[in-house]
Amino acid sequence: MQTIELDVREDIASKNDPFHKIMTEVGNLTDGGKLILHTPFIPKPLLKVMEGKGCNHNVKELSTEHYITTFQKIE
Repeated sequence: MQTIELDVREDIASKNDPFHKIMTEVGNLTDGGKLILHTPFIPKPLLKVMEGKGCNHNVKELSTEHYITTFQKIE
């Protein structure tokens, strides 16, 4: 199974919008593939976008400034 891991915490800290970078990686996902995304907060707007792209999600809080959201492309 394909897994892509992307940490955008530094982008966000530098005030660089990581949306394009995330969407590029999502475009590379195959059915059943996963994108593991590291962010400093729950990416609520992105959850809806990814749902529209056929992905489900699971969010895990590692600390108050580190969240891991796993998106899986539905087969």
